[in-house]
Amino acid sequence: MRARFEEHKNEKDIVKATQLLRAASSSGRSFWFFNDADCARTPESPGGTSYERYECYKVPEWYLDDWHPSEKAMYPDYFAKREQWKKLRMESWEREVKQLQEETPVSGPSTKALPLARKEGDLPTLWWHIVTRPRERPM
Repeated sequence: MRARFEEHKNEKDIVKATQLLRAASSSGRSFWFFNDADCARTPESPGGTSYERYECYKVPEWYLDDWHPSEKAMYPDYFAKREQWKKLRMESWEREVKQLQEETPVSGPSTKALPLARKEGDLPTLWWHIVTRPRERPM
């Protein structure tokens, strides 16, 4: 590849240079595409340029309990919905734990997957962590 570059490095004709570029890219021998380690790595994947960039902004859900009432007043809809979630969590917690104990084998869980909801319209176990998960990226 370097030899081909050196052979045509002083090409002044734009039409011929464009043809050479098209020939090189259509030959299937694109050096950077097939040999660059970053071509298969997305920015958010481990080792990517944005991996864990926003982790410092993710705070646990219980942190909202310590907000001042004036701060909570700025988001009345969210905190009203959150109070409903907290009430529902307290009502469903015993049932969720009982379901987990019944469905977990004595030898321990075989996967990290949680059991699904028992019937339509019911909540899955440990739904609280899904509903209150932090944003992936701050606004």
